[in-house]
Amino acid sequence: MNKVEIYAVDAAGKRKRVKADALCIVLADGSELQILLDGDDTLLIGTPSDDDAPARLLLRPGAANAVRIAVERDEVEPAEDLLAEAEMADLHAFPAGEVDIAVQYAVRPKGTPNKKALRGWAEVALEPGVAASVTVRVVDEEEGRLLNRDYRGKDAATNVLSFAFNEGDPMPGMDDVVMGDLVLCAPVVAREAQEQGKSLEAHWAHLVVHGVLHLQGYDHQDEHEAEAMETLETAILQGLGYPDPYLLEKGAPDAA
Repeated sequence: MNKVEIYAVDAAGKRKRVKADALCIVLADGSELQILLDGDDTLLIGTPSDDDAPARLLLRPGAANAVRIAVERDEVEPAEDLLAEAEMADLHAFPAGEVDIAVQYAVRPKGTPNKKALRGWAEVALEPGVAASVTVRVVDEEEGRLLNRDYRGKDAATNVLSFAFNEGDPMPGMDDVVMGDLVLCAPVVAREAQEQGKSLEAHWAHLVVHGVLHLQGYDHQDEHEAEAMETLETAILQGLGYPDPYLLEKGAPDAA
């Protein structure tokens, strides 16, 4: 077996090696997630705080991927099967109207909006009452270029990339949940704002709104789609106090 190395990472990103055969993560509700590392295969064990409230953990390893882990009871009495199945289905479902927007900074140059602003713009672009789990990640030109190359076949950084998780077959209980990542390239956003004569803040707001609309299925592949999407973007931005983003812009955002 290959040796597993474990590190504890503090808020400053400093790593300290830890000798252990297992990791135990105690969640806020008292439930636990244990990772056993002393066998041939790493094993994840979940221990709920009680039978009615399974432990849940959402891992966000990076842009364009997410893993959901739900911890449930292993055994159910036969007489309770139907009721238990209904309860489990309800537990798997993302609560209606709940919005979870995480913000990550790979880089944060001067002029980059704070987390509150990015979350606020993302939330206002969601349709009323919709449940959502979205990560907004701000990256440098190199990471933006690699993502655009790997996922769109274009070897250059772009302003915003949208990765929708629920395209195709949705995850169980997540049919009506907006799930995905937005990746915004800070140097490209700043450069475009200057070239187009826009305020940097307004351009950031526009690209976040544009990206969240993509996660909800809006697109601009043809003239009719583009007109509908641009009209909605303009209305949202004006509601936030920003001007029509397409008045001075030479082209629509290059998001996908």
